[in-house]
Order: sequence, then structure tokens, then C-alpha cells
Amino acid sequence: MQNLRQCYDAKQRWPYLGNALKYLLAAEVAIFGVFDPSVKKSPLWMTCFFVATMYQVWWDVFMDWGLLERDPSFGYNYFHATNSNGDGRSWLWWWPYSLRSQRLYRRKWVYHVIFGINLCLRFVGMITLIPPVYLSRSTGLIVNTFNDTDFQLFVGSLVASAEIFRRTIWALLRLEWEVIRTSSSESCRKNKDNPMDIDNGVGNLLEEEEMKPMAIASSGMVAGREHGRAWPFTAKRIVSVVSLSDMSNLNDIQILSELCVWATIFSGIAIIAAAHREVL
Repeated sequence: MQNLRQCYDAKQRWPYLGNALKYLLAAEVAIFGVFDPSVKKSPLWMTCFFVATMYQVWWDVFMDWGLLERDPSFGYNYFHATNSNGDGRSWLWWWPYSLRSQRLYRRKWVYHVIFGINLCLRFVGMITLIPPVYLSRSTGLIVNTFNDTDFQLFVGSLVASAEIFRRTIWALLRLEWEVIRTSSSESCRKNKDNPMDIDNGVGNLLEEEEMKPMAIASSGMVAGREHGRAWPFTAKRIVSVVSLSDMSNLNDIQILSELCVWATIFSGIAIIAAAHREVL
């Protein structure tokens, strides 16, 4: 509902509806797992679980962190490896992204470690949305999926602690990216090739410009404006996204009607999940 409200206020579909979709996928996967624990053995449910989690990871990297930026001079590269016998082999690989040049943490390994931990704990965090209990259709009673309550308490506490830790390290990069975005472009360019230490950098940046409310922005679009030019094949794509995202030509009734469709889909799928177990 927060994302739908932001979409209405800004009269822009992206990125607010994209963020709403992230929560919709995660919630619906969890709801089906709550009402029918046996569905968690289904390949379809596992696929949906994986897709929803990877979409969250993608959103973290590109939208909330702005962690990667597109290299204007990207191309095909060769990766060379040597085995124990001394024989070498080369593979052709293509990867157009690199770690963003504007950083407040001096060490690159900080970003790699946070990304790896967040990736692993994202899957654990999704599991915490599915309680280890379900409503029995035959008896109408709440049934535990674990027989050992002590084991259930231990695992539940451990998983919850892991999710708190994940959110903490997630906030480190989220705050860093927001500081960079809200700082003056001149300050960002000045420190582009000389990443600052977090102890000194944050203080200097905060003195130059007061912190603004956190907003969602694509790292690619922000970086593109800073470089003053678009990367190959992205100009038309950005124009297309902007035109599809713009809702300023619609009146309030039309915007609210479209947002009601989103809300109906969200609640409708949940009702379907409940009706499947006949527990309404």
C-alpha cells in the first residue's frame, strides 16, 4: 500500500509498482506455504520461491544499493585458468557491469562480502515468512510441522536472528547509496577515483547537503546522467521506460482504478490460496 500511494503521489509507475511487485511475489509465495505446507514440495512452488527471492536480490543490487554500473567500454573478455598439470584453457565471457566507482567504503571486499551474505540470507529470510504451523482442514486445529518444539524454537530463533543481521548489513549499503545520491554531483565527481573512508567521507558529504528522504532510483540512470551520455542501446530503452512510467496524463480516477487492479490481484491471489485449503 505504501508503494501504491507513492505511485499515486508521484504519478509514476516505475519504480513504485516494481517495488510493489517485489512484495507481492514474496507475500503470495509465503501465503501459499502457510495455507498448504505440502505445496512446498511442488516444483512450481520452488520455482516461484526462487524467482521471488532472486527478484529481491536484483532489487537490492540495482535499485536499493546502486551497486553495479554499466561499463561504457564493455566487451568480450577472456578468462584464463590453469589446471594442476599446467595446461591452460581460456573461456570467452561477457559481463557489462562493474562495481560502481563512487564508494564510501575503501575496501572492495566489503561490498562483495555484504552481497554474498545478503544473497544467502535472502533465501533464509523468505523462509521466515512461512510459519511452521498450518490450519488442518479435517480438524480445524493449528498443527505444527515440527514434532520437537524445542528444535522448532531453536531454529526459529536462529533464523530470525539471521534475518535481523541481514537487514543490518543491507542498511549499510542502502544508507551509503542514499548519501551518494543526495550529495552534490560536484562532490561525487571529485571523489570518483578516490573512494573515501567511511569515517571521514560520510561526515564531509552530510555537511555539504542535508539528507533528503530516501528514494528509489536506478543506478544505471543516475550514473548515465553523471557521465553526460547514455551507454550503447540504452537511450531508446530509457525513453520507452519513461513514457510507459508516466501517469501525469491520467486523471485521479484513472490512476486510482489502475492501482485498485493491483490491490485486487494481491488480495485475490491470497483468497485463492485460502480457498484451495477450504478454510475461509
